[in-house]
Amino acid sequence: MSDDYSSLSEERSLFRPFTRESLAAIETRIAEELAKQKELEAKRAQGETRYDDEDEDEGPQPDPMFEQGAPIPVRLHNEFPPELASTPLEDIDTFYHNQRTFVVISKGKDIFRFSATDALWFLDPFNPIRRVAIYILVHPLFSLFIITTILVNCILMIMPTTPTIESTEVLFTGIYTFESAVKVMARGFILQPFTYLRDAWNWLDFVVIALAYVTMGIDLGNLAALRTFRVLRALKTVAIVPGLKTIVGAVIESVKNLRDVIILTMFSLSVFALMGLQIYMGVLTQKCIKNFPEDGSWGNLTGENWERFNKNSTNWYVDDNGNMPLCGNSSGAGMCAPGYVCLQGYGGNPNYGYTSFDTFGWALLSAFRLMTQDYWENLYQLVLRSAGPWHMLFFIVIIFLGSFYLVNLILAIVAMSYDELQKKAEEEEAAEEEAIREAEEAALARENKIAAQAAAREAAAAQAAA
Repeated sequence: MSDDYSSLSEERSLFRPFTRESLAAIETRIAEELAKQKELEAKRAQGETRYDDEDEDEGPQPDPMFEQGAPIPVRLHNEFPPELASTPLEDIDTFYHNQRTFVVISKGKDIFRFSATDALWFLDPFNPIRRVAIYILVHPLFSLFIITTILVNCILMIMPTTPTIESTEVLFTGIYTFESAVKVMARGFILQPFTYLRDAWNWLDFVVIALAYVTMGIDLGNLAALRTFRVLRALKTVAIVPGLKTIVGAVIESVKNLRDVIILTMFSLSVFALMGLQIYMGVLTQKCIKNFPEDGSWGNLTGENWERFNKNSTNWYVDDNGNMPLCGNSSGAGMCAPGYVCLQGYGGNPNYGYTSFDTFGWALLSAFRLMTQDYWENLYQLVLRSAGPWHMLFFIVIIFLGSFYLVNLILAIVAMSYDELQKKAEEEEAAEEEAIREAEEAALARENKIAAQAAAREAAAAQAAA
């Protein structure tokens, strides 16, 4: 009968309290692993063994079902003893069986993984202070309190600044400091895995708190813009909610699929920018300027006088609306009024100098503007008036290839990434349901087997009595 309950007892023994004996067992396994490694290296040095392809394999990997921040599988919910919630347990992932780690499962069934080394060099895993810090950290009410604090802080930040509201920054900074202190005491600071600064989201916490103390204690003067970094506190909610952190991490991972498309897009933008640079450099500065007077009012027609005359904005053509229209010397381009000539290089570019192809940077910005169709018709009309109608071919190419193809390709990749995430989640859910079904079938089979064995014993006893 003990064999019948072996698998059941194995599941129940998955959740074992983390004790000093557990830590000693980990140290023993680590020592044995090091001894085997040294023995293998010695044999290799003596030529008794050689390197195999298996030595280059990645080896075992952490079980994604038991990763930091993930909830325990549904099939284990009934097996998890409620009295072990918020209590240090031996690591439930076999990948960490020879590493100094332990886990804590919160009342919400979320997994928190900690380093079993001393935090801050003096708080071992069994230190009462560290135990209290761990209990506070994994408690759902602590997360709820921090999230509420962040929301209230964000609401106050959108309100007009008053001395009363400004004074609350000290309170909020104190709460965030307390949160970080709890995390550091529970996890350690940075030296070991799963410590405070080993989590990239905690770097955000650290920077926000440091900037808060800088803005509170120093008169920043012109650097008062550092106060705008307070808005980053809203991102702290990602680091607090384990499930949200997992989702955001998966989304960020999916964005990596855009790498090749982004490279193609930047290459195409660069090509378009170089084409615009070669074709339209300076054309958007073309203006209608009066012919140089022959009456001598500007002196003789010398290069210096001619340049001085052309740079005088009073000699430029201005239409009835007060604008200085562009012009061109190509067929079909905008013509100047009688008494004016179209010259290039005088005055600034349109839109306060932000629209031009004069340098690669400005050409790249204009190409990006066309690709995103950001008021692109204005740039289109400016170029056609200054260069001629045949240059619409450039815009046809960049709009169709850039805007209609590349931009939609990026959207398609993003949609595919989300679809892959959804399929992965559905597969995990299906696998979880299959595991639950198999566990139920195994439990039913065990019960039937036990019942059959009991019936057989009763029948044997009846026969013996007869």
